[in-house]
Amino acid sequence: MYLGPLEGFQDQLFRPVLGWSRDNIGLLTGRQGIYKLALRWEYAFAVSGFQVFNLDCAIRFDVFTITEETRKRRVSPEALLEKILVQRAFTPYQILDSLMEIYSSTKENTIYFLLAPCKQFFDGDVQDDEGLFLLEKLVLLLERMRSRQIPIVLVESTKYTHPNFQKIFPKLVALSDDLWELNVVEGHSYLKIRKAKSMYEIGTDPNSKQEFIYG
Repeated sequence: MYLGPLEGFQDQLFRPVLGWSRDNIGLLTGRQGIYKLALRWEYAFAVSGFQVFNLDCAIRFDVFTITEETRKRRVSPEALLEKILVQRAFTPYQILDSLMEIYSSTKENTIYFLLAPCKQFFDGDVQDDEGLFLLEKLVLLLERMRSRQIPIVLVESTKYTHPNFQKIFPKLVALSDDLWELNVVEGHSYLKIRKAKSMYEIGTDPNSKQEFIYG
């Protein structure tokens, strides 16, 4: 299931999703800029005919990023936004319940974005032991979703200092077939493909680490 409808996008920031097979979990990470980039990817999927389900776990969805893309490309913002569903979850239990609902009622032709799925598990109101236990449940649920080939893009920052992040982030990396890392240096963004299940789809060496520059 390759992304033929996205082939019209020439910008380098869309190249990683051109090679994404859409039958696994991808992880977009970095210290800054990742949520804006993820929303531009959401625009690309929506304008290409896909439905987008956005589980926003930390108020990271910004509608103006989407509408900015529609203005640049002369696309009707109203029609485009109808293809993007946003659901917010503010506690670990709400996040887990939302993921279980996705797992139980997956919709065809839909790409699922999870924005900052770990943040609420580090909240001061959540005890460290409880938070780690719930994060392990999050990983197990994501593994089940991966086994069903549900197309998911995890978008998570690497800025957390919470000790549980150091324990859980390597597990998110391990279960992701595609890993994209965004670095911002002096106003320029460098997107590195750390690993990719379908690297050959964009004409690259599957053993190399590709880097694209934009911004």
